[in-house]
Amino acid sequence: MKKILTLMIAALALSIPAAAKTYRIKKVGDFPEFLALSPDGRTAYVTSFGTGELIAVDLGRRVVTRRVVVGSAPLGLAVTADGKSAYVACRDSGTVAVVELGSFRVEANIVVGGAPNAVALGAKGYRAYVTNFGRTREGVLHIVDTRDRSVLASVKMGLSPIALAVSPVDEMVYVANGGSNELWVVAPERQTVVAKVAVGEAPDGVAMTPDGSRVFVTNSRSNDLTVVDTKSRSALVSVPVGKSPFGVDVSPDGKRVFVVNTGAKTVSILPVDLSLLTAKTVQIDKGCIDIKVMPNNRTLVIVSEQSHSLLIAEVP
Repeated sequence: MKKILTLMIAALALSIPAAAKTYRIKKVGDFPEFLALSPDGRTAYVTSFGTGELIAVDLGRRVVTRRVVVGSAPLGLAVTADGKSAYVACRDSGTVAVVELGSFRVEANIVVGGAPNAVALGAKGYRAYVTNFGRTREGVLHIVDTRDRSVLASVKMGLSPIALAVSPVDEMVYVANGGSNELWVVAPERQTVVAKVAVGEAPDGVAMTPDGSRVFVTNSRSNDLTVVDTKSRSALVSVPVGKSPFGVDVSPDGKRVFVVNTGAKTVSILPVDLSLLTAKTVQIDKGCIDIKVMPNNRTLVIVSEQSHSLLIAEVP
């Protein structure tokens, strides 16, 4: 009985949102949406939807340092492993802007058409993958050659392909399909969908462990996080988190997964090994969307669309 009571108290403690030590960087564009970190974790790159800009933020000094217009309605982005370039999906321009981060200028605009919304880079460095809502009911995944900045192929993705992640092991691409409530697995060399995994309702965010063994999918309508095993290509479990989960990221050490609950103003924290299925919860700000974990594995960088700011949160 004593052991059961101890477990109940522990579960209750985990369910109560704790306050994280938080710093706010104000005036980060107009309706900032998504972010990426430089390889050393010192700089955050944020897309400003309202102003059509990519914005650089010095996380140590906590100030905006540079900005450049990239296109109309920029959304998802990715930074190359060497930290030299960023690829930005510009929804209303139908382009992917390539920004040289040293000079902070647009080097190229890759025309994909439709409504591109998210970008991920392959571990080998010569492929970029772009999800595109399309202008009709049929979305696509573009496979882009980063060397000559051309579209190699476009794979049909059904209704509402949204977020994506690329395996660092075999470069398989995992795409959240909002129309079918599935995670689609694409073999880029074959340019075909090889598996479809049922997840929760309205999947919005995707993150992968550094070893490529698991994919985490946030489901904004069913308020849970689906864990997918990449070897068996099957869902292991769906864990309840907060209201309207959206952004998700795995710590660089591969031990914890962090979920932004946009509707609850919280971040849920779970162990990647699923040794605990009750999320620890940290209170943050309203209107938060995207999240990244810094190299120290405990400092979170979070975009707040509603307050036009960037949050830096320290968690245990």
